[in-house]
Amino acid sequence: MTAPEVGAIVLDAGRDRVGEVMAVVGGRVLLRAPGGGREWEALPGDLRPADTGDALRARVADVNERSRREAALGTGPGPVSPPARCRVCWEIKQGRYRAVDVGDRDEAARLATAMGRHQRAAHPD
Repeated sequence: MTAPEVGAIVLDAGRDRVGEVMAVVGGRVLLRAPGGGREWEALPGDLRPADTGDALRARVADVNERSRREAALGTGPGPVSPPARCRVCWEIKQGRYRAVDVGDRDEAARLATAMGRHQRAAHPD
């Protein structure tokens, strides 16, 4: 496939992800999930136009992700309580979700590191 037009919705077969074409630079295509998110690169040969099923799958994934995030932040319907496994894991995760939502990359990175340290100390397998 030749490089698609900016704005086209395509399936990246290499990653099995649907994305919107944001730009074509140096033989690579920059994609982003239709609902937004972090961009990724793909080669034009790995792309094909998304069919109706692909687009529906992407929308369902976006709705599910938003629902999980709302539930984690307590902004969605119903009460949110920590899972029975580990309250510390849950608290670190909630803090990271909040940091990501407000765009605080330093805090999100700090909490990701804290999660790794906590996992190694409290949950060695």
